[in-house]
Amino acid sequence: MNPKNGEIYAMASSRPFDLNNPSNAIDNYYSKKEQAKMDSETKSEVLLELWQNYCISTPYEPGSTAKIFTIAAGLEEDKIKGNETYNCDGVEVVNGVRIHCHNRSGHGLVNVTESLMVSCNDALMKIAKTEGKEVFGKYQKIFGIGEATGIDLPNEETCINLYYKPDKMSDVDLATNSFGQNFYTTVVQMAGAYASVVNGGNYYEPHLVKQVLDSDGNVVETINKKLVRKTISASTSNFIKKALLRTCEDGSGKKASIAGYQIGGKTGTAEKNKQGATGKDETYVVSFMSVAPAMDPEVLVYVTVDEPNIKKQSDSSQATNISKSVMGQIFPYLNIYPTETTTKNEN
Repeated sequence: MNPKNGEIYAMASSRPFDLNNPSNAIDNYYSKKEQAKMDSETKSEVLLELWQNYCISTPYEPGSTAKIFTIAAGLEEDKIKGNETYNCDGVEVVNGVRIHCHNRSGHGLVNVTESLMVSCNDALMKIAKTEGKEVFGKYQKIFGIGEATGIDLPNEETCINLYYKPDKMSDVDLATNSFGQNFYTTVVQMAGAYASVVNGGNYYEPHLVKQVLDSDGNVVETINKKLVRKTISASTSNFIKKALLRTCEDGSGKKASIAGYQIGGKTGTAEKNKQGATGKDETYVVSFMSVAPAMDPEVLVYVTVDEPNIKKQSDSSQATNISKSVMGQIFPYLNIYPTETTTKNEN
């Protein structure tokens, strides 16, 4: 995505099929034997799922990529200054409920920037508590969580009933929502919101169509950028961009680094809510949101991997590696050139 105007350069999912023969999609993923066991209703349901565009139609919990929204809300409402320090001991007890940081041993003392760099749940819960439900909920709406983006594609999922409004939010909900769990969004909602955070606070309507041509190749319509609203101030945007850069230089996003480029990014790991799942049965959505150049982004790449086909599903490096590969290929295509400043870790 181009974060400066909402243009979506490319969109893809891992279940492609021939658009000229959509009914044959089932043959790509189910054997004849498996299909023989399906009745017509089941086949229709399977096809509808295969035809679905994950990026706009599939709700999921975003995980720690959403932490920037919690911090941005606190900065905008002057609930935090950005220089606070929090002690992470690995767990917060909220109304008798123990909510763990991903580092159960604790991160120790971390400031606001470091809370993103190491992805500290404990610090984010404390920030959200300082904000309160009204402020947190206000910015969920400002960032478009739970609302249609208006993208020029059919069947967009709004997730309108899959996130907590302030009057329905418990203290536990606020705590878990602060680090991207216990509410649902979509890929395009997250991309649109992130773009606004890194472009100085302008939320542009995401769109795929740039121009409409006639049969002779003449331009009959140009789709211009559409500013929907302001989300945050330029100062808050700069704070977040610097934190995302440091996350890729010295934090959890180091594997996304590309020699010669300043990359900003944030990892995400969300445990899927499967009833009764424990231990080895737990499943995850892992993700990575990256922008480049970090302080004046020209491109945003968002990768989500739903239930990675690896032993440790909670390892977000699979999404990070995909993001790095995509970034490396599109920089030359978009004429984004290396800078003199290089990231500290190129592996």
